[in-house]
Amino acid sequence: MRQEKKDISPTTLAERALDRLSNLPGEIGYVAFRKLKRRLQAKAELLFQRELNALSASDLVLDLGANIGDLTELFALKGCEVHAFEPEPETFKLLKQRFETYPKVHLHNAAVGIEEGEAELVVPSSFRENPRSASKASSITLDRYNSPNAIRHNVRVVNIIDFISKCPRRPKLIKFDIEGAELDILEKFQAENVLSQETMVFVETHERLERKQLPRVKFLQEWARNQAEPYINLFWG
Repeated sequence: MRQEKKDISPTTLAERALDRLSNLPGEIGYVAFRKLKRRLQAKAELLFQRELNALSASDLVLDLGANIGDLTELFALKGCEVHAFEPEPETFKLLKQRFETYPKVHLHNAAVGIEEGEAELVVPSSFRENPRSASKASSITLDRYNSPNAIRHNVRVVNIIDFISKCPRRPKLIKFDIEGAELDILEKFQAENVLSQETMVFVETHERLERKQLPRVKFLQEWARNQAEPYINLFWG
């Protein structure tokens, strides 16, 4: 059974009320869901920090959606072997410059998904004025930023299920911030046993950007809550 310290189910009266209201249809249910998620995010962040502090030089970490590498650096400073994935070309250049002297940090200029291949990466037009911030919103799945002024790149996509399966040891921690592509991968995690019992997975979901995905997110949250191992947290970020 999962240790209680890792359980971030609703516990307070307010959280339980929001949890019930989140099952209502329409705007009321959605607003309740978002309010509950914000409350649980604080608990998830504390747990993430605790797991980060517990990492050691023998651990393997995957940073999916590394951006310019702020979390990659924290993993690297713990001595971990890190595989960091960032598809946006200009952002990847900054990532490469930052970690050129880190022998245990392996950088991949690629998106991640459930199939090997290529995809169109859509980057908000605001990237031209504020590249470091706007690149965080680049996506191979979301339509939110798909405008005539958007920036588009054809990028490589790594089948992350195969990648994990071929690693010499299973990751101790996986961080997801991949702007919508996380749901397909999580559903694969449901179906295929590619993680170890010790793996900790922290996921930022993006239903606020594509509300039609809310039922999938809620289903996956409930699945993750009810399984013992590996530990998957869909309230982080």
